[in-house]
Amino acid sequence: MKALSWIDFILGLWLIVAGLALSMAARPVRVEEIILGIIIACLAAIAGTRHSPAVGWLIALAGLWTLIAPAVINYAGMTRSRTNDMVVGIIVLVLGIATAMIHRTPVRTQA
Repeated sequence: MKALSWIDFILGLWLIVAGLALSMAARPVRVEEIILGIIIACLAAIAGTRHSPAVGWLIALAGLWTLIAPAVINYAGMTRSRTNDMVVGIIVLVLGIATAMIHRTPVRTQA
C-alpha cells in the first residue's frame, strides 16, 4: 500500500524537522533524529516503489530503534524529544510491520 509508505515518508521528514527544532540542546539526540529521519524517509520511498517484505521489516527495525533510542541515548531534560521519538517510533514500527505483511509472498501449497 502506497498510503503506508507515504505516512512513513512524512514521519521520516518529521523526524528530520524535529531533530532541528526540538533537539538543539543535545547534539547526540539531534544527530540520531536526523539520521533516523533520513533512513525512514529513504526506506519509505523504496517501499513505495518495490513490493518487498524486506523493506517493510527494515522500516519496522528503524521504528523500533526510534522507539528505544530515548532509553539508550541520554535524553535528560528533553521531554518533548523523548515523547516525539516514542510516538513516531511506535507508528513507524506498526506501519513497517503492516507493510511487510502486505507485501509478503504467498506460500504455494501442493494440491
